Amino acid sequence: MNNLRGRTAILTGASKGIGVHVARALAKQGMNLVLAARSASALEEVRKAVERLGVRAIAVPTDVGDRSALESLVERSRSEFGAIDVLVNNAGIELILAYHKLTLEEIDQIVSVNLIAPMHLTWLVLPGMLERGQGHIVNMSSLAGKAGPACNESYSATKAGLIGFTQSLRATYRDSGVSASVICPGYVEEGMYAKTKEEFGLAAPRRLGVSKPEAVASGVIRAIKKDLPEVIVNPSPIRPLLMMNAVSPSLGEWIVERTGANAAFFRKAAEVRESQRVEAKQEVSGDAGRES
Repeated sequence: MNNLRGRTAILTGASKGIGVHVARALAKQGMNLVLAARSASALEEVRKAVERLGVRAIAVPTDVGDRSALESLVERSRSEFGAIDVLVNNAGIELILAYHKLTLEEIDQIVSVNLIAPMHLTWLVLPGMLERGQGHIVNMSSLAGKAGPACNESYSATKAGLIGFTQSLRATYRDSGVSASVICPGYVEEGMYAKTKEEFGLAAPRRLGVSKPEAVASGVIRAIKKDLPEVIVNPSPIRPLLMMNAVSPSLGEWIVERTGANAAFFRKAAEVRESQRVEAKQEVSGDAGRES
């Protein structure tokens, strides 16, 4: 799909972080946008910004964990623009914490937002794309889906799931005019990493580096235009490590530990979060005792 001008894209997670940059990149290609996220006010600001680039855009406040909300999102998109040419499944959540410390509700929410929602939205838009013989699905995964870091089991599982989901989509619909790509960023200056860095004061290991969000957005555009199966976004060469991990998982695991990602970032973030939770429980208990 080389020419995106005048086409329509649905973008989830459009109100902040990487989503804002993806929205701008799509708008600069001349695409009309259906912007989806939970925050109505933030979404409206993004809508105004992309319309200044000369395209049409609508903001549709959406909880992607709600199946009926996804159906309404697609219906609204079709009523406003007709055909949906591109779907970018960008919405995602992360909770860095030792797996046994998560609640079942938290696990369900991560899986619902990160994996189930993209699968549902894809299922909703695919029939129309197949009928027209053109369309592209972009799934926002992560390097965590390639080599799962410590204290991030649910997130890593969903991101690995998106990689497999994308691969199967490409195999199923090959030569139909409909295709899919997966984007795998590492640490990015905005979004989940930036939030963790600000909250816990932790920085990414220098050996891995941090990407700019514009690089991720550029990767999305390249994936659509060139029909790329996968785009890895990372400032330092990472494919050799991933290849080593595939050939020798034990050696790959050792190398990952040597980068410091687990010890210096993920385990520390989990420890701080657990400490915060313990303190919060103690405060609640103390307040309850004073009230009694």
